[in-house]
Amino acid sequence: MRPMRFLGIDFGWENKPSGLAALEWNGHSLHLVAFDRLAEIKDILRWVDQHSTADTVIGVDAPLVIPNRTGMRGADKLAHSHYGRYHAGCYPASRERSFWKRTTGLAAQLKKRGFAHGDQLAARAVGRHQIEVHPHAATVQLFGLDRIVKYKKGTLAARRAGLERLRGLLLERLPRLTPRLALDTLPEIPESGPALKDLEDRLDALIAAYVAAHFWYWGQERNHVLGAAADGYIVVPHRQDYARAELLESEAAPDPFVQFERWFADARAAAIPEPNAMTLATVDATGQPNARIVLLKGADKRGFVFYTNYESQKGCELASNPNAALVFYWPALERQVRITGAVKKASQAESDAYFHSRPRLSQLGAWVSKQSAVIDGRQQLEEGMQQLERDYAGRTPPLPPFWGGYRLTPVTIEFWQGRPSRLHDRLLYTRGKNGVWKRERLSP
Repeated sequence: MRPMRFLGIDFGWENKPSGLAALEWNGHSLHLVAFDRLAEIKDILRWVDQHSTADTVIGVDAPLVIPNRTGMRGADKLAHSHYGRYHAGCYPASRERSFWKRTTGLAAQLKKRGFAHGDQLAARAVGRHQIEVHPHAATVQLFGLDRIVKYKKGTLAARRAGLERLRGLLLERLPRLTPRLALDTLPEIPESGPALKDLEDRLDALIAAYVAAHFWYWGQERNHVLGAAADGYIVVPHRQDYARAELLESEAAPDPFVQFERWFADARAAAIPEPNAMTLATVDATGQPNARIVLLKGADKRGFVFYTNYESQKGCELASNPNAALVFYWPALERQVRITGAVKKASQAESDAYFHSRPRLSQLGAWVSKQSAVIDGRQQLEEGMQQLERDYAGRTPPLPPFWGGYRLTPVTIEFWQGRPSRLHDRLLYTRGKNGVWKRERLSP
């Protein structure tokens, strides 16, 4: 796969510094690779050259095309019409404004570098493109807000609070959207005004870069293009709604295991990270539910298999109450699978075979960990690992007597497919006493 980059420029209109952000697509998620702020046009263009590849989309928060001498561009009027109620109208652009040569000049320099205007960009198109974006409208749409997050005006305390909220939204929501931005951290909110402005510009650039990625990923299916390149245009994402697929009785398999195999194959083909990750919910002896993520290691008509320490919290809870639930969630496909049933230990032969298929250090790790028990510190684990490496030098560790597999034999399996307007498709399969599966549609 050719490397794909998405750049965001929060352009400083009145000779002010510009926020800059670069994202890279690895085939299944985006990653932040650059996060800067520069003042001079020549430095910004040098930064663009440094972080661009042959396939790059640049989102610029500034009017790139300004043909009108007075008044408002059509794109600005459309922005007010669509997003004014969210307090996300645009700053009117015309050639009466002193900044117009600076912003259109940037677009001209990008064009010389092969960045064509992308108002007609098709989903997953290759090449170099530039688009005009509007971060305020984008956050309203992407995050489902009732109004914009205010962080540009007001007291220092109010600006800090607004920027803190924006930072939290970016960290919480962008990893959950499609395309996914794997964003683990962002700079903390600074105390001083100048430092606050610096971070504000860079966060706006991050949003601009994400909009560029969103437009490339979805095209006009999930983005609104206000205007056109000849007269000025702005790209704003649609509010994300479930629209990828449907789940109809006429197409669903009568056997839920066959249907699960289809969906699981789709999740693997979509390059979803850890498609076999599932939530396991159990209940302790007092009735307190607990949930955690485990990995599916086998699925067939006998049930769904995972491995763990039998003396862990989940093991103890399953010993007292063998009923449990599993949930798979594949947001890129807008799907989830919910499963309930009884859990039993897998055979020792199955556990032994799987245990010895694991990497050697994982085998030793199973011996070291007294899962869920309180320990003095990490050093206890590391010293225990070192001792086991000495004890089993040149030998294969045996299967621990306290470690192995569980198999959940399902009683119900529900397949959930997201649909527009929250009118989701839900098909529930229930196993009868005779082992025959009954299929019913549930209201969303």
